[in-house]
Amino acid sequence: MSDERDFFHRTQEMMACYERGDYTCALAETERMAAAFPEQSARTDYWRICLLTHLRRVDDALQVFRRALDADMWWSEPTLRNDPDLEPLQGLLEYERMVVVCSKRHAAAQAVSKPVLVVRGTTKAAKQSPVLITLHGQGSTAASDLAHWEKACPLGWLVAAMQSSQLAWPGAYAWNDREQAQEEVVGQFENLCAQYPVDRSRVIIGGFSQGAALAIRLTLNGSIRARGFLSVTPGMIDRQLLATWADTARDYAVHGYLIAGGRDRRYEFFKQTCEILPEHGIPCRMEDYPELGHEFPPDFEKSLKKALRFLLS
Repeated sequence: MSDERDFFHRTQEMMACYERGDYTCALAETERMAAAFPEQSARTDYWRICLLTHLRRVDDALQVFRRALDADMWWSEPTLRNDPDLEPLQGLLEYERMVVVCSKRHAAAQAVSKPVLVVRGTTKAAKQSPVLITLHGQGSTAASDLAHWEKACPLGWLVAAMQSSQLAWPGAYAWNDREQAQEEVVGQFENLCAQYPVDRSRVIIGGFSQGAALAIRLTLNGSIRARGFLSVTPGMIDRQLLATWADTARDYAVHGYLIAGGRDRRYEFFKQTCEILPEHGIPCRMEDYPELGHEFPPDFEKSLKKALRFLLS
């Protein structure tokens, strides 16, 4: 098993502990990962800060943060402000001082950051291809989830993995500014169409977590005329906003497909989404995995095939 796959596997184990509220177990696994994968310190240090805060070890959490800054690390202010795990640290003098340091480092890196498009799948110049646009989760990259999504390529799909320009920490990206995110994805889609023979009548937008919520938004509000969205454990969307978008999408004949984890804290939101959309004339199917947390299902290739068939029906 490669280092990257091993890290991913152990991350799933850590997240399983986290999802069931066993923060001591999650911290122990994170500490082991930090020792085994020093190149992943941006992730493991952040998780350690969150978990130590959950365990009310605030001084230890601040110490991890301090040492990370000494090693030239930083995280974006939205990352440090919007995570419920870090709520107990907000307003603490030392935490606020370190957030300011991170903000300055983030601004310097953000000034030169640009969106990225990674394309997979071969296509003959004379033949238009259906397109699966994929959007990464918070703190990830376009390439990181491709092992899941590129399984659509043998089915004849062109897979276009889009990466936000919004940095969450060094080498990791987010879609925190939704208006900017929408603008970038639409722009990247037009770039894709200029470079490849794209069948605009067969476009699906897929995503994971924060990217999955953005996929729902872009599909329903018509920013990209997609046939539907494939959202894997999406981030939260306001109910009223979801209903408003659904009304807008009535004329587009779109479909929704949602993959839900029963151990994900957003599970009730997943069910509500698949109840709200049909009320507004949008067919929506939910694939339910009771033992799944905030992650891709283990046999995602089968889910992908079923979802693409449904979304083009």
